[in-house]
Amino acid sequence: MSSSASERRAKQTVRNLILSLGATLGVTLLIVLGVPRDDSNRISQVDYVAIANEAEASIGQDLVVPEAPTDWWSNAARLERELGVDSWYVGFVTANNQYLGLSQAWESNPSWEALMLQGNWMEDEVEIAGLKWEIWPALKPSNPPASRDYAMITRFGNNAVVIYGTASKADFELLAEAIAREVSNG
Repeated sequence: MSSSASERRAKQTVRNLILSLGATLGVTLLIVLGVPRDDSNRISQVDYVAIANEAEASIGQDLVVPEAPTDWWSNAARLERELGVDSWYVGFVTANNQYLGLSQAWESNPSWEALMLQGNWMEDEVEIAGLKWEIWPALKPSNPPASRDYAMITRFGNNAVVIYGTASKADFELLAEAIAREVSNG
């Protein structure tokens, strides 16, 4: 009889283990399904045109405020100061949820440009809508692309405008064309 009693205890241990695992998985499933989650986008849209109008009035500088395609939106717009250079920054989210940043310095210098293009090399020059742009891909592109794996810079007067991001080259060209329209109208 001692052998059947030990078999019964062994079976109860396995049965209890399976029941406790089932109960644990059930509670976990209830927690996962029952706890509400906020799936909304935590990055809010900003009215970069209104922010630019206020900034221009306060600093007395002409800012590049390109008209973005209707399916793009802006997630940031602000004045910045880096290496003693004042600049204007706008962040865009493209139609396919990619990032494009625009930084304009109206008293640009080589140090500011080097900071903006750090980790990149000049590959080529192109003309887009009358503006000459230098193309600056990353020395070591990352996977997935980082925010400065591709950049373009143009200069006019004392201004320099750098655009960079993870968007497609077609989106870069759209933004470059919008900047060229803005510069020629300004």
